[in-house]
Amino acid sequence: MKYAFLFLFLCLFRVAPLFAADTLSIGQIRTLALQNSPLQQTKALAETTAALQLRNIRTNALPRIQASGQATWQSDVFALPIDNPLFAVPEIPKDQYKIGVEVSERLWDGGSDKYLRQQRVLEREQTVAQTDADVFQLRETVTDLFFKVLLLQESEAILTASRAYLQARLRQAEAAVSGGVSLRTHADLVRIQLLQTEQQISAVQADQEALKTVLAIWIGRQDTGFQLRAPGEDFTSGAPAAGFDRPEYRLFDVQQRQVQLGQDRLRLRLQPRVELFAHGGLGRPNPFNFFETGFEPFGLIGVRAVWTPIDWGNAGRERQALALQAHAVDVRRQAFDQRLLAVTAKDRADSAKARALLEQDEAIIALQEDIVRRAEAQVQNGIMTTTDYLAQLHLLTQARLARKTHAVQALQAREMLLARTASN
Repeated sequence: MKYAFLFLFLCLFRVAPLFAADTLSIGQIRTLALQNSPLQQTKALAETTAALQLRNIRTNALPRIQASGQATWQSDVFALPIDNPLFAVPEIPKDQYKIGVEVSERLWDGGSDKYLRQQRVLEREQTVAQTDADVFQLRETVTDLFFKVLLLQESEAILTASRAYLQARLRQAEAAVSGGVSLRTHADLVRIQLLQTEQQISAVQADQEALKTVLAIWIGRQDTGFQLRAPGEDFTSGAPAAGFDRPEYRLFDVQQRQVQLGQDRLRLRLQPRVELFAHGGLGRPNPFNFFETGFEPFGLIGVRAVWTPIDWGNAGRERQALALQAHAVDVRRQAFDQRLLAVTAKDRADSAKARALLEQDEAIIALQEDIVRRAEAQVQNGIMTTTDYLAQLHLLTQARLARKTHAVQALQAREMLLARTASN
């Protein structure tokens, strides 16, 4: 027997971690949901896209090479209006051809590349912040699902315990009927109560399986063979600190920085663009000397600048539009603050309500347990009918279910508050 107990202990020691690994807490559910979200790939794609765009911007400082070709026919060409007997004037052909290459090197861009780099970085940060904000919503979704499943799981445990008690009572009633000291009706009443309890268990199990299937999709599980671990009923712990740590605020900050960058870009329009260029090729006739009518080489080198000192008020109007965009970002932030304050206030109120109900539940259960104990003795002494006893037993089961419901609701309110206010 000693070795048998040792073997059993070792088996339990090895199997226990397997069961523990298949019991998930609310923190694990949230982590798995965030890790399993396909939206997380968006951040990696944004990083790669930004890296490619920044590499393209760096190539703007390299010389640009452009090849061109042209073939035309024109109805008239330049010619001298008189004949010169001293020399023959070449005839310029009406079909003309030109092929060439231009190489240009930028000397001054007015700071446009710096602006483009900052813009691409902000676009990447906005994508990451938007993804974090979208994924963050999963915390509320899976938290709500977690506690719905947990409530069904706890309800099943209470109903299963009630079923076991009814089964024991049914065996006693059957024995009393067999001994001729009780009527068959008494046993049938217990059997009806037992069947109703089994019916409730079946309904709870079906609902639980359906919700666990949905939860398994969110956390990337291929099965629903997991259990949920209820958080500790210390309702004063885990309260969020003052303020909210939400990715939406980082998104609002990035959007404001983008507006500011757009305002800085308007000043770049007053900067000239200067570049060095060289152009050369073959032309028929020579584009710089029409009297050379064969395919002749040509070349041109110089410096050119582009400057737009007058934009007819476009910069001012764009500045006004950017100011409106900045105001729109502030409005969205205020609306978000208002919604978040409203839902968190409701969470706190729901938590306080559920905790108050829990105190009453404890008193109700204690009284109902005492009533059931006295009723059991009265049934055995023939003072109370089985129907009245089963009614009191049913009330005790409902009181326990109500207590568990209020406990889960209090935990859910606390965890929803944490899910909405904290990013970790």
